[in-house]
Amino acid sequence: MNNFRKVATLALGAAVLWAAAGCAADTAPTDQKTGSDPMAALIAAAKAEGELTFYGDANETSLQKWTQGFTDEYGIPVNVLRMPGSELAQRFQQEQAAGQAQADIFSIADRVSMEKMVTAGYITEYTPADAGNYPAEQSKAGYYYPLQNGYFQTIAYNTSKVSAEDIAKIQADPLKAAADPKFKGKVGVNMPQSSQQIAALYYGWSEGDGAGTYGWDALKAVAANKPLIQSSATLVQSLVQGEVSIAVGITDSLEFSYVAQGAPIQFVYPAPTVGGYFSDAIVKSAPHPNAAKLFMEWATSVEANQLYTQITGTAPVNSKVKDERDIMSQDWYTAPDTAKVWFDFINDDAFLKASDAKGDFLKKWNGVFGYNG
Repeated sequence: MNNFRKVATLALGAAVLWAAAGCAADTAPTDQKTGSDPMAALIAAAKAEGELTFYGDANETSLQKWTQGFTDEYGIPVNVLRMPGSELAQRFQQEQAAGQAQADIFSIADRVSMEKMVTAGYITEYTPADAGNYPAEQSKAGYYYPLQNGYFQTIAYNTSKVSAEDIAKIQADPLKAAADPKFKGKVGVNMPQSSQQIAALYYGWSEGDGAGTYGWDALKAVAANKPLIQSSATLVQSLVQGEVSIAVGITDSLEFSYVAQGAPIQFVYPAPTVGGYFSDAIVKSAPHPNAAKLFMEWATSVEANQLYTQITGTAPVNSKVKDERDIMSQDWYTAPDTAKVWFDFINDDAFLKASDAKGDFLKKWNGVFGYNG
């Protein structure tokens, strides 16, 4: 049993919110009314429900390992459904709109989608006891919190497919390197339709604040290399297997696990790049509401964030967790310059309008890269 039991005392305040928030399973455990330990009552109610279903778009292996920590703690099995962000949001929205909730926890990197779910009334209001340890600017208090660590977009390369001279050029100017004709047919790109973050990455380079750094001509030069176009999770596998030598737009959280396993890949954070977090929330009308509340209490704990950091290699987001990752000692690794990371793209009206289905940005990107998806 880990130190999470210490949350029980802090949870007394959260217990009051359970009854007042009108969240999934609006009625608080009856033990609260008799003055007994509300956390003990919640644990008992969660165990009685018997399971929990987690919808997420982070790396599936990482999610399985992380949620196993919750199972190890409480004996409650977690069913993980992992899908790409856009597909996950569509499925979740359809289920909720039809009144057929399947998920208990909804987790997604795309804050635009999460905000839409909150506005639509598909997310339950709930405040975990340790919510204050997470960045307020990446949260919506009482609804969702960045419980899974930060991610940043990268340009990666397979060290067995590029020379030392190539690596120096990639590190110096990664997008220019991806446009080098020597890599024709050996470049992979993630398409902006796969997630809001990737769309923001390309927009920032071509039309947004990052236009002075690259611009459309730089993207056209990459497109001239006839790149393989795949989503991030598939593209990183193509990179590891050597099908491509350079890959544009892979989330670092997907790469860390491969690096830890000894895969011949390294990566660099272009400037500017895009960053954010995987936010977690309890689903309205969740089939297992008490298990969902208990999961959120566990997920906000120091121990749970330490576990996620250990599994994924991503920087901790809980303010009480010290960053002691092995990758920090790698001579090729340089952490992103947060001053050049675009976090606030979800509030950029120009970007949201341009990247909307009715906007012209995605159409222009499709035209440049010859993509019909």
